[in-house]
Amino acid sequence: MNIKKIGAAVLVGALFAGCDGDATKQEEIVLTVNGANLTRSAVNADVDAILAAQGSRVPEDQKAFYKQMIQNQIAKNFIFENVLAKKAKAEGFLVTDADRKEREDQMLKAFAGAPDAPKTLEEHFKKYPLGEERARRELDNGILIDKLIKSKLPNNDFEAKAEAEIATIVSNNAAVASAEAAAVAKIKDLKAQLDKVPEAEVAAKFAELAKANSACPSSAKGGDLGEFTHGQMVPEFDEAAFKLPVNKVSDPIKTQFGYHLILVTKKIPAVEASGDKPAENERVRASHILVKSVGARPVPEKAAVIKRLQEEDSRKFVSGFVEEEMKKATIVAHADDFKQFVPAKEGADAASDAKGSIEKSDAK
Repeated sequence: MNIKKIGAAVLVGALFAGCDGDATKQEEIVLTVNGANLTRSAVNADVDAILAAQGSRVPEDQKAFYKQMIQNQIAKNFIFENVLAKKAKAEGFLVTDADRKEREDQMLKAFAGAPDAPKTLEEHFKKYPLGEERARRELDNGILIDKLIKSKLPNNDFEAKAEAEIATIVSNNAAVASAEAAAVAKIKDLKAQLDKVPEAEVAAKFAELAKANSACPSSAKGGDLGEFTHGQMVPEFDEAAFKLPVNKVSDPIKTQFGYHLILVTKKIPAVEASGDKPAENERVRASHILVKSVGARPVPEKAAVIKRLQEEDSRKFVSGFVEEEMKKATIVAHADDFKQFVPAKEGADAASDAKGSIEKSDAK
């Protein structure tokens, strides 16, 4: 069973989990992010709520693994909420009804096909295992973070890049058209040579031309493919081979591999089952000559290329941006199982932290 797929309908909406900074009391604090505390009881409550929503879909022997996976996601989302969402609010970003409607469409697409998938955002809010108020807050925080990241994206000239990419495709297609014309001319010439050969000599001539011209590995054997039944070859080749009389060369046949000339050297009729002998399908033995061709690449719409380039650029930027913001934040793990979420510091920062640790140790 693929654990990652269990509970997808619940986890897709769980963007930011955690607890409020003033609700810690005397509970165990496991993580502090820019002054906000995440407690062990809050994490456990969230884990239990999500597991309860999944019911029997989580096998008993895999619950420990699944609990750890949920706990890790809760920690990550808590950090995002208290670093990125708060930064977005501080920079003045707001959530509008239009923003929520756009996110609703995205979420419903993400939920599609999941067990008991909600049909509206309101239904999702009411079914959310961590509570309706939490679901609404998480949705808004996710929108705020998206707006923050989009505002930081560099203004690359995607239109110029798209035009250059399309121009390259068009140019390559011109070369492909020339190569295609050459392939057609070559296969026609080979066919013309074979048409001049007496039928008694056609097999030998075919093998000679196959060895010298065919792009298929079978060229080493004069193009011989051995025996085959219906369905073993691509449809165009299959149809031509089974219709062709023995010792006759086909007209050029176009397949996904290029242009073929086919010579059927033997036909074996189908045999019905008899006693202990099973039935046998109709077979043919054939040779071929292949002249490869390269199909032209479809020229995409500029808008589609721009969208793809923007998405690729965005993914690269987001990874670096988030990493830098995490390093700027004050993230303290108070429990060993949460230390993995503290960003590694480099250079002077790491040296400073090490010095502070030594001084604290000496002071003791």
